[in-house]
Amino acid sequence: MPLMPSLDRLRTRTAFVRLTFVALGLLWVIVPSGAMVRLTASGLGCPDWPLCDGNVVPASTGHQLIEFSNRVVSAVVVAVAILSWLVARRIPDGPPALRRWSGAVALTTAAQLPLGGVTVLTGLHPLAVGAHFLLSMVTLALVTLLVLSALDWRAGRRRGWDRRRGPLAGIVALMGGAVLVSGVIVTAAGPHSGDDDVTERFGDFLAAVEVHVRLAIAFTALAVILIAWVMREGGTDRLTSLMAKIAVPLILLQIIIGEYQYRNGLPWGVVLVHVSVAATLWVVILVACLGIIRPRTEGSYGLRDATLWQGTHRTESGSALSRPSGISAPQSTQTP
Repeated sequence: MPLMPSLDRLRTRTAFVRLTFVALGLLWVIVPSGAMVRLTASGLGCPDWPLCDGNVVPASTGHQLIEFSNRVVSAVVVAVAILSWLVARRIPDGPPALRRWSGAVALTTAAQLPLGGVTVLTGLHPLAVGAHFLLSMVTLALVTLLVLSALDWRAGRRRGWDRRRGPLAGIVALMGGAVLVSGVIVTAAGPHSGDDDVTERFGDFLAAVEVHVRLAIAFTALAVILIAWVMREGGTDRLTSLMAKIAVPLILLQIIIGEYQYRNGLPWGVVLVHVSVAATLWVVILVACLGIIRPRTEGSYGLRDATLWQGTHRTESGSALSRPSGISAPQSTQTP
């Protein structure tokens, strides 16, 4: 079968890591893409499903084109997610985490298709719209886990547990999820229903905003404490440290955008930026928190590091004559 050789080419460590990054990028894109449908009142641009007003392709532009374009992007996302899972299954030396997370990503991504149909066929019920977005956030979290697992596999890296800082990092990640859920409730009660003719809303808008703001404040305070702790003590890998440093300005930016949109009548363009930053911040916080919860273990060196160290000679005192820049000496229990 011609598909099998193509899958085999993606089984290498570098190729599979690239595939997971493509999946991550597409699953991020679908978030603002879906938000665009709702915010431009295009949710019922295609009033039926899976066709668009009885046609395979939209007969007109405007709302129909926006809704149909989101469906096309969704189909591509599903295809890449399933491809990642198929490749992971064919990696002979791959860790179980690759198959586990890729399978979860494929399952939740595929579940978006019928859920999208339910959302349209129920006339954009606020709870269906909210579930659609939350499932995207769950899938984004799962593909982030897949990317991190693939990176560790490529580098030959093992991870332990940080029992001191790990619990706080877990709480910060959970609080980030709580902020997302409360934001969805705000959306369900707010003015952007997805279609001008849909007036049904869920809950009280002002009460939902109050809860959302309080959760955001608690999340921000805990995240700042955690990041300050990590920056003071160190002990994290380069990617975790980078994400921790990016998280604080992203949180501040999100607060500014949220405050502006609330005080200016929720203009849809600003709300779209708010949703996009939320998806980005979700990934950044997850990477940072997971790296803190499960730090790189001592003596865990990747394939690239081991290759660069080959051929290094030592003097009688044990000092290295040559050492690749940026790589610390491997720990050894043997006497030089």
